[in-house]
Amino acid sequence: MDLAIDLIDRSSCNVRVAAVITDRTGRIFSWGWNHAGVDGLGECAEALAIRRANRNRLKGSTIYVAGMRVRNGKFVPSKPCQKCQKLLEAAGIKRVFYLTSTRDWISIEYS
Repeated sequence: MDLAIDLIDRSSCNVRVAAVITDRTGRIFSWGWNHAGVDGLGECAEALAIRRANRNRLKGSTIYVAGMRVRNGKFVPSKPCQKCQKLLEAAGIKRVFYLTSTRDWISIEYS
């Protein structure tokens, strides 16, 4: 979970978000952060983490998502957007933990 927070600084966006994916044994195998992208269209941290992942390890995995607003350095609710939720479920990710503004972790489970 801490790695997701540590990776926030890799983003150059005003609201920085990072995501870390672990396999069923808890081993980290992919990570990503939101960015503008080469075509100027934004890419969510979750989408980059999935794109970079070994697809064979995604089924049953867990993703941790954390975000922070640059302007004030405060954590922001980091629940994946609807598009990313569909992407996560389609990829076979079983559990999502996302950070709240009070630095608590909330979980969502997919069947």
